[in-house]
Amino acid sequence: MGEPGNGAVMETPMDHLLVEKLSDPRTIEQLIRLLDQLENVTFLLDMLENFLRRGPEFADSINELVILLRQSVTSSEYATRLEHALNSLQRMQEFLDSPQIQELFKSDVLDVRSVQTIGKVFRSLHEASKESEEAGTKRVGIIGLMRALSDPEVQPALSFVLHFARHLSKEINDA
Repeated sequence: MGEPGNGAVMETPMDHLLVEKLSDPRTIEQLIRLLDQLENVTFLLDMLENFLRRGPEFADSINELVILLRQSVTSSEYATRLEHALNSLQRMQEFLDSPQIQELFKSDVLDVRSVQTIGKVFRSLHEASKESEEAGTKRVGIIGLMRALSDPEVQPALSFVLHFARHLSKEINDA
């Protein structure tokens, strides 16, 4: 160190403490992490500064919202609507809690596969109905029926109907 007045800087106990802190490996590691994240920290500080700058604007918006809510609550129309909504929710809850609906939820009726199968059946019914309307009613004899039974497009439906009949018979007998 130099003597005072010779252009040298005097080292104070604070300077020595600072040098000691900066020499600590943990401090060096933390400084490196901070420098690596400096861009993010700067962005975060800019956002915070913008947020604080717009504080009065946010407060005004919240104040306006509170005023609107107070006006709405005092209006009898909104109170009536709220009462109707609550009554509707109560009725819906009673409906959902009913034994019939609970039994429906326990059954396989709402199973995804059941719903998909029913969808396929109804789409097929709709398409068959359209085709029947377009083609009109024509008589099908025993030969036409035999020909239709051997049609490869009809075979999957026949297989389905036979399996369905077998399982329905089991369900009926078990009931």
